[in-house]
Amino acid sequence: MTGSTQMRRLQSTLDNPDLRREWRFLQLTLFIAAWTLLSPRMADRWIVQALLQAFLLNSTLVTLWANPQWRGARRAVLWLWVVSLVGSLLAVLPLTEPWQFRARLVEIASLLPLLGSLAVGILTFVFRERQLSIDGIFATIAVSLLIALVFAEITLLALAVNPASFVLPVPILERSPHLLQCDMLHFSLVTRATVGYGDILPHTEVARMLAMLEAVAGQFYVAVIVAVFVGLLAAQRSGLPE
Repeated sequence: MTGSTQMRRLQSTLDNPDLRREWRFLQLTLFIAAWTLLSPRMADRWIVQALLQAFLLNSTLVTLWANPQWRGARRAVLWLWVVSLVGSLLAVLPLTEPWQFRARLVEIASLLPLLGSLAVGILTFVFRERQLSIDGIFATIAVSLLIALVFAEITLLALAVNPASFVLPVPILERSPHLLQCDMLHFSLVTRATVGYGDILPHTEVARMLAMLEAVAGQFYVAVIVAVFVGLLAAQRSGLPE
C-alpha cells in the first residue's frame, strides 16, 4: 500500500463525523487506569465506592453500546450493575463485624457476574469486528484489566473465607477494605504479567491454584489476541489496493 493511500485512509478516518465511536474504549481504558491510580489515595470509603460504581456504569454503557444486538441481554446486564450498586452500598454501611463480613461477601459476589459479563461482551465486539481498529485495540486492553479485576475479586473472596490465603506486606487487619482491594488487584496484574515481585504470596493450596490459573489465562489471552489482530491485519492488507 502506497503512502498516498495511507494518507487518504487517515484523512477519511479524521473526517468521519462519528469518530467518537473509535474512542469509546480508549476513554474506558483511561477511566479504568485513573480509577486504579486514584482509589488507593482516597481515605473516604464512600468516594471509593462512588468511583467504582462510576467505572462500572461506564463499562456497562460502553459494552451495551458496542453490542446493539444484545437486545434481550441489556436488561440483565443493567440489573447486574444495580445489584453491584446495592452490594457496594451494603459494604459501606456502619454494621457490626459479623454483618460487615456478610456485606463484604455480598459486594464481591455481586461484582463477579457483572465484571464477567462485561469482559464477555467486549470480547464479543472484538471478535465480531472485520478489521483492525483503534476501538478494537483499546477494547482488548479494557478486557485485560477487567479480567484482572475478576481475579482480584476472587482472591478477595478467598481472603474473606480464609485470611491466611495470602501473605501480605501489611497484616490484613491493618488494611482498609479498599486498600486490600488495591493490593489484590496489584497481585492479579503482577501474576498475569508473570513479573513476580514477591511482595504478595499465595499461601494456601486454593490461593496457589488461583494464581496458576490466572497466569495461564493471562498468557493464553495475549496469544489469542495477538493471533486475532495478525489475522485481521493480514485480511485488511490483502483487501487493499497496492
